[in-house]
Amino acid sequence: MHTSTPDFQPARVLDGYVSLSFLHALFGDDCIRAENNVYLYASRYLDGYDGGVWAYAALPEGGGFMKPEGEERWHFVNPQNFADLTLGSEAAGIVITALVLNHRSWMYDHHDEEELCRLYCQRHRQLMAYAESHPEAAAIFRALD
Repeated sequence: MHTSTPDFQPARVLDGYVSLSFLHALFGDDCIRAENNVYLYASRYLDGYDGGVWAYAALPEGGGFMKPEGEERWHFVNPQNFADLTLGSEAAGIVITALVLNHRSWMYDHHDEEELCRLYCQRHRQLMAYAESHPEAAAIFRALD
């Protein structure tokens, strides 16, 4: 049974040398801190997460996200918005990356770092556009609500 929406184009998981430039392309000069935030947010919101390997996924229309490697399902819990749901690895990565992009765009807006703020806002818009047609769109947006 095919459950994805007709216009959904999957992200391309990067490997080899291509992945070496991914974080800088996604997060700009802030890539070290932003990557660390992804791991911190995963430990905060993904029940049972205790580190691991992450894959990098490039979006068809630009931008991308980080995701836990493999096809494991993750229990996402956010007491601030009462979200308590199970997400696939890609959906969990989309949610965690979106939270980091949103947080850092807000932070840079309030610290007059216009260039980084613009980059994070652009990456967040690209990721949300991708999430709209994702097979787990309802769960992704519930987690981010």
